[in-house]
Amino acid sequence: MIKVFISINNNEEVIQLPVPPEDYAITSPWNNEQVNGLQQSLNLIGMRGLQSVEIHSFFPAPGHDYPFLQNRSMWGMEYVRTIERWRERRFPVRLVIIDPDGQKNVNMAATIDEFEYGQQKDGDITYTLKLTEFAFVDVRR
Repeated sequence: MIKVFISINNNEEVIQLPVPPEDYAITSPWNNEQVNGLQQSLNLIGMRGLQSVEIHSFFPAPGHDYPFLQNRSMWGMEYVRTIERWRERRFPVRLVIIDPDGQKNVNMAATIDEFEYGQQKDGDITYTLKLTEFAFVDVRR
């Protein structure tokens, strides 16, 4: 089972998602450009675009101590309040996904672009978290 960590400001605060997603996909665009010439079309190779990740899971309600939980430091809306507070700070977060198979480990600075959540009948909070890679500006002389 994968482990997912999100932190802010060089590990000032770290959250391990209590229920990691069953799966996730990383979108890795490449900004190529298609141009039409007189006799043919060409595809010009551009620069790598920003990667993005979408995570779907849930935060357990207080008292829902499922045996599969990877983190019990917070419950339900505590996670939501923490993520919203981080978004208000306007700092990039660090997303770390550790895959025991070693096939898809992720470690990237990211922005939280969308955070959608809702409470279920049993009190658990389902959510979708959309993150986009944050590229630090590289200024060289």
